[in-house]
Amino acid sequence: MEPLVIAEQGYFFTGLREHTGPAGTSVYGTHVQYQVPLSVGDPADPGGRPPGPPANLILVHGGGGQALDMLTTPDGRPGWATIFLRDGFAVYTVDRPGLGRSPFHPDIYGPYGPPASYEGFVATFAAPSPPGLPEHTQWPGSGGRDDPALATFLAWQEPFPPDAVRAHEDMRSGAVGLLDRIGPSVLLTHSFGGGFGWMALSERRDLVKALVAVEPAGPPFVKHPALGEFTYGLAPVPVSFGPGPDEAKLGGLPVAVVSSPCSGFEPSCHATAQYLASCGADVTELRLADLGIHGNGHAMMLEKNNAEVAAVLTDWIAKHT
Repeated sequence: MEPLVIAEQGYFFTGLREHTGPAGTSVYGTHVQYQVPLSVGDPADPGGRPPGPPANLILVHGGGGQALDMLTTPDGRPGWATIFLRDGFAVYTVDRPGLGRSPFHPDIYGPYGPPASYEGFVATFAAPSPPGLPEHTQWPGSGGRDDPALATFLAWQEPFPPDAVRAHEDMRSGAVGLLDRIGPSVLLTHSFGGGFGWMALSERRDLVKALVAVEPAGPPFVKHPALGEFTYGLAPVPVSFGPGPDEAKLGGLPVAVVSSPCSGFEPSCHATAQYLASCGADVTELRLADLGIHGNGHAMMLEKNNAEVAAVLTDWIAKHT
């Protein structure tokens, strides 16, 4: 493998908001780590990519995860951030507010939820498939209590955001701040982090070149005990687009909705894809099994074939931007 040459890297906070509490006025926001590869078309670039500046790619983790979901894997292989960087993207990896390097404090966010556990929902990412689905074979370990990959995954998980409305408003601020700072970008979101993409489409449609939603939370208008009620289709908060005759449309924006064969999310993903199409998006449903990629669960970016899945997404982005 050729050496990976980085032209620029760094960290910043965006979407800053203030909170006044017992200790005074504090500030919180969205932490972003970024890496930019050597300019495409540079004579020193060994990749042989077509000329042009690196396209911005924003990676947004799901649920109670953090940027580590995109930066690495539980068994230490390169994560999607590195893989997409090698594909020529300038990669911006987000820690959503209250998670990872965007610190949580109960004075700002309210009480902590329960920690991730072997008995909890997050551990099912490594578990056998739900009944009737193909065998889940791509998790990089046994998926049991003796699995060091699962132990590592649980160690970096955070409590799930307790307030879905608040989480989406924070994602709205983060998406606006990040896009205003870096300009036109492709967004790639996972699970509950899909809200970051919907907020970006709502507030900065002109700065979104394409959106890849990997098993996004849903389906539209879901009433879920953990996720809350998605009163506005894909979110529990108002958005500027919708399927109605008097609602703004997405103007043919390229959107890929990605689903795995072993997670049980495919029906929800299909409903989300149909809803986005009714909102005027140009939607592609990328069902991994239909593409000859088998054995994946909900956290495909962490699994043994994460590079194979990433290659499909890079190909789709290249064809639609």
